[in-house]
Amino acid sequence: MNWVKTSERLPEANNDFYVVSVTKGNFTFLAVGLYMRLENKWYYMDKERPSGEVIENVNAWVEHIGVY
Repeated sequence: MNWVKTSERLPEANNDFYVVSVTKGNFTFLAVGLYMRLENKWYYMDKERPSGEVIENVNAWVEHIGVY
C-alpha cells in the first residue's frame, strides 16, 4: 500500500474505489472515493453507492490496498 499524490498521477482504472485524502478548508480527512477516469472526476461513496461529486481538493489516493 502506498499513497500517490494526484499531482503526480491519477488512477489508470476506470470506475474503481480508492481511499482518498481530501482537503476542505482547513480540514483534511480520509474518504472512500470512486474515480471515473473517462470523466476525470472523483465521487464520494456512501453505502456502496456513488454519492456527490468531490468538489474539494483530492490530495492523494491509496494504491495497492489489500482487500480482506
